[in-house]
Amino acid sequence: MESETNEIEEISIPSTEEQLQPKNQDTETEKLPVPGVIYISFLPPRMTPLHLRQIFEKYGEVGRIFLQPEDPKPTKKKRLKPKYNQGTFTEGWLEFGDKTIAKRLALTMNNTLISDGKKSKFKDFTWSIKYLHRFSWRHLTERLAHEREVRKQRMRVEQAQARRETAAFISNVEKSKKLSSIKDRREKRGVVWEEKRHMKKFKQRKTVEEMRIEKLKKLSNLSSGVNNHLSDGLNPRKSVLSQIFGM
Repeated sequence: MESETNEIEEISIPSTEEQLQPKNQDTETEKLPVPGVIYISFLPPRMTPLHLRQIFEKYGEVGRIFLQPEDPKPTKKKRLKPKYNQGTFTEGWLEFGDKTIAKRLALTMNNTLISDGKKSKFKDFTWSIKYLHRFSWRHLTERLAHEREVRKQRMRVEQAQARRETAAFISNVEKSKKLSSIKDRREKRGVVWEEKRHMKKFKQRKTVEEMRIEKLKKLSNLSSGVNNHLSDGLNPRKSVLSQIFGM
């Protein structure tokens, strides 16, 4: 009995702090990789986000991809382009899970051929890649949101201008209808119709010849005034008499 009591007394109960602490706790925490973004300033025709993901996934983890679509508005330059260029993307941004991989790819793949295969449709194009330092995906989303707001504001201004133009056109059409009806009624009565048009008069700028003539006139007037003043100064008696008697 005494031996059993001694064994019971030797058993120690762990404290609550020891129970809460994990048995295998790593003192050093692993650093998570920082994502990096690369910018592609040119994309060949018919290249899609799927093509980019397939190409760059061989080098590392690819996150989000955004490609800027081509402007749908027809321009002179766009009319000169062939039809296979229509509906393509102009530039793109790729996010990698590790920025070291993004830096390495931007240095090694810039100005290199996209594909070496003879049957590939991208064999005649080269990469134009740049790593964006201190650039995160948040900056891109903010920029896109700002461009979207600017586009909406421009559309609102254009719509308001179009509404004003249509209202002015409708009012002019109604005025012309009224004038034509008045003209028809007066012609039936035998009254001659004379349409009065109020023409605005704009002040025209003077020509070089007119400005030269005015300058010569001013100089001649000044010279005549100086001569009269000198003649009066030579004969002060005459000037005094002229002031008194109005001579």
